[in-house]
Amino acid sequence: MKNEFLKFLVFLALGFNSLIVFAHHSSTSTFSADETISVDGVVTEFLFRNPHVLVYLDVTNEDGSVTNWMSEGPSATGWRRVGWKPDSLKVGDTIRVSGNSTLDGSPMVWIDTMALLDGSTGSVVAELDPGEDPTVAFSGVKVTKDMPVETVEISFLSPNLPSGEPNFTGVTTRHISLSAIGGPDGNDPDIPYNELGLAALQAWDIENDPQVFCDPPGVVRQGGYTPYGQIITQYPDHVVIEYEEYGGRRAIFFGDELPKSGVRSHLGDSVARYEGDSLIIETVNLLANASGHRGRPLSDKIRVTEVFTRIDDPELGTQLKIEMTVTDPEFLAEPWTISRTKLYTAGYEFIENVCVPPLRQRPANVWQE
Repeated sequence: MKNEFLKFLVFLALGFNSLIVFAHHSSTSTFSADETISVDGVVTEFLFRNPHVLVYLDVTNEDGSVTNWMSEGPSATGWRRVGWKPDSLKVGDTIRVSGNSTLDGSPMVWIDTMALLDGSTGSVVAELDPGEDPTVAFSGVKVTKDMPVETVEISFLSPNLPSGEPNFTGVTTRHISLSAIGGPDGNDPDIPYNELGLAALQAWDIENDPQVFCDPPGVVRQGGYTPYGQIITQYPDHVVIEYEEYGGRRAIFFGDELPKSGVRSHLGDSVARYEGDSLIIETVNLLANASGHRGRPLSDKIRVTEVFTRIDDPELGTQLKIEMTVTDPEFLAEPWTISRTKLYTAGYEFIENVCVPPLRQRPANVWQE
């Protein structure tokens, strides 16, 4: 059985963008939720990339000098879903960016809305929004409920590989009807911190989050929280997992023994095995790192167990359920489990990742020290 198409309504895409505007780590740590500004300038570069879209523009100051501003918005994945493309803005375009200003006054603005301006008169040519198709704004056509919506082909995976193991190979993406974006900010069970963990949480400074400055995110943050695409590829002796967000890649070999204690890293050392229809990955030797969009520290004593299972839904296609259990004897009173369900999506292409740190100095991170 195979349904031909799955409709993604326009409000789904709009909801996606509105949910992540201040959910992602770097927006909350760099931009104020209370102060907004508008900046007019000439586009010098449009980076249609993950984890965030960036628009650089030259802004002429009152004294005639020019400052290059960085405008930052939600992921290119969300923009693309509603019709944005890498050439939707062009070098030389005059635009107005309105949104949240930075916490420290640096020349950056979070993109809430934009407007294309007439370079000669400064008048508004088109109102632009990351959650709306720019071609509609450029054409001047009013958005209606009857307008065509984006469609994507439904995918059904064969249950097993030719060699007999359960089949998980393919690309999965987030679908709003399957699971929330996630994060320990309302969508997941509370992290069961002990006293030492609560002290670490209190000392955590979101403005100094290392990931804001493009440090690797760690396996819990990358594998447990990403709302973007993920690719699993299975081989006879190992499995590879690639992540669209931050460009992470893990190669995990099959075996029965947990890796011995060794040098810690952001992705740690992992071992994989099949149990019935499930793929199980256990990871140790991890660095202390954050666990979600707003931080929430974990110690370097953690052990992570991921369980991958499949669901075949006649309306949505094949889905991938991921349960990640974190054991941290230093910071947690008991194991903590988060769960995500993603949709297998044929023909989905990753958007390149280019992490750009904010236009401010990198302060010392008290928690890390």
